[in-house]
Amino acid sequence: MKKVLVAALFCAVSSFATWDYFPVKEAGKGEAKVGFGYLINAGGEEKFSVIGAEFGARYSIIEGLEAALYVPFMLSASYDGESCKAEGDTVCPPSYGQPTIGVRYWLPFGLGIALDVDLPFQGDAFAGFEKDAAKGTPLNFHPAIQYSTNLTTELSVGAEVGVSIYGENSETKLKDGMDLGIGVEFDYEIGSITPYVGVDVALGLGKPTYDGKDIPDSEAAKTGIDVGIGSTFKISDSMAADVGVILGFGGRYESEEFNETTLKVETKSVMPITIQAHFSYNF
Repeated sequence: MKKVLVAALFCAVSSFATWDYFPVKEAGKGEAKVGFGYLINAGGEEKFSVIGAEFGARYSIIEGLEAALYVPFMLSASYDGESCKAEGDTVCPPSYGQPTIGVRYWLPFGLGIALDVDLPFQGDAFAGFEKDAAKGTPLNFHPAIQYSTNLTTELSVGAEVGVSIYGENSETKLKDGMDLGIGVEFDYEIGSITPYVGVDVALGLGKPTYDGKDIPDSEAAKTGIDVGIGSTFKISDSMAADVGVILGFGGRYESEEFNETTLKVETKSVMPITIQAHFSYNF
């Protein structure tokens, strides 16, 4: 169940998704953002909740070229109403996730090229709630192509197609299979308020491997779908805030649980629900 929790946390609570799907800022302009999220699961026998945070900053070095850094944090976690307890080899939050550095280059005709790189270190709680779980954390790459346009004066759309290429963990020798990611977001500006709705889909393309070899009877990661809806509020020319909710669907959020009545392992859907808020400062 802990693996499901961490996967859901990465997908829902702590994802800037290559910052966003829209054009970069003008040269010499930047933005800093801090966010908080509360994640719970719907479905499954075990109930869990996570409070997470994230910090990010981006800056346009020259016209069209943006560099960014973002770091997710896990502040607390609980299971069946009880807070995580650090006993034996069990490690509890607070903890930090893999820092990510990103680069985007935006072309004049609405097309962008993006690359995110997950740096090879993170906190043990983020890696699996066990002592030394973060040892061997690999370097991961997320190249993508983006496109954005204004459909009307008020309505704009941004989209992305990319892949996630995971490195091999130097301790466990395990390597996740490649993922395909497809995302789209619609923003509708109404004065100082901009409602938005977005969908992100992750599809497994490759099977996991051990020490460079296929794992018998293994399968590519199942499909995961995140649907988000919310609104951004412009406070001033330099400050803004947003609130929203993200719902997770699909086989990627399934968990395996033992049924004591049938004496069989059953697969159940676990839908993560995340309530999140961000505050940003533009400079």
